Amino acid sequence: MKKSNILCGFIIGVGLFLTGCGNSFDAMPNLTEEESRLIAEYAASILIKHDKNAGKLASDSEIAAADEREATLRANTEALQALLEDETEETSEEGQENSTSEGSAPSEPVAAAFEGIAQFCGLDGFRIEYVGHSICDSYPPADSEELVFAMDATAGNRLLVLQFVAENTTAEDLELNTLDRNIRFRISVNDGEMSNALSTLLLDDLASYKEVVPAGTSVTLVLTREVTEAEAGGVSTISLSLKNESDSVTTLLE
Repeated sequence: MKKSNILCGFIIGVGLFLTGCGNSFDAMPNLTEEESRLIAEYAASILIKHDKNAGKLASDSEIAAADEREATLRANTEALQALLEDETEETSEEGQENSTSEGSAPSEPVAAAFEGIAQFCGLDGFRIEYVGHSICDSYPPADSEELVFAMDATAGNRLLVLQFVAENTTAEDLELNTLDRNIRFRISVNDGEMSNALSTLLLDDLASYKEVVPAGTSVTLVLTREVTEAEAGGVSTISLSLKNESDSVTTLLE
């Protein structure tokens, strides 16, 4: 009973304080609406804290609503935490992928089965076949009718000239264009190391040819490489390697 009297007196005192009633409060400063609200909330919390029957002031529906709000808040918090964790994991994985891609060397072209020079170069309508080789000191020969550009072997070496026939197998004129294919040709002699075919200005260079071939006709093209005098005296095997940005193939010519 004594405790209830104290609480009642506290409530009355707070009410008088907030309304500014009584001469004893004339000297108190005017409170803003926000300050009055904060004081009221503080007073209510004190009362609830000391009143053992405070829990009975809320109805069952109010308690259920409060529980529902708490459950919703908890669920939203857990969902937000899960989303943040997922984003953190994705960022970490992307960083690892970028680090791997930046730190790794460019991938080598994948070796593919040899199906033909024309097929590898993407020259639809053509068939390109190897027909043989020759060893010489200069090419084309001095008696050639198409002596527009000639090349000589360097001292101590000779030229290995590989000869190919490119045939237009269709019934219409087609452009044979290897210049824009960016194919890298390499040649190996006697199972030795692969060496790049020479870059030339020859009009019949297989690596840089770009001319229209009439329907049903063919042209003779070449690839060249220098060989030593010793290699030139005993050529037993010749291998050809072709490589583009994504694939590479190797075939034994002879």
